[in-house]
Amino acid sequence: MLSQVKSVTSFPPAIQYFKPEHVEPFKELDKIGEFTVEFILVAIELVAIQERTNYPTGTLTESLYKSFGVKDRFQVIQKAIWRG
Repeated sequence: MLSQVKSVTSFPPAIQYFKPEHVEPFKELDKIGEFTVEFILVAIELVAIQERTNYPTGTLTESLYKSFGVKDRFQVIQKAIWRG
């Protein structure tokens, strides 16, 4: 999804990828935690749109989310605090 997002020139930006049916597999998670699955998925997309708009070749957001699948917490923290 993150690689499919395009930069925008309008405000507020239109959601490009998210569809309400994307929530269904994770609906049970709405019972726990502070935020709904829908909110989290839309927020992730908005961050990706922001990165693509301000840094067209940027991949930090996608790289950060891919790092969550790795059991090495140091790698995730390094990406999150990177100041290049």
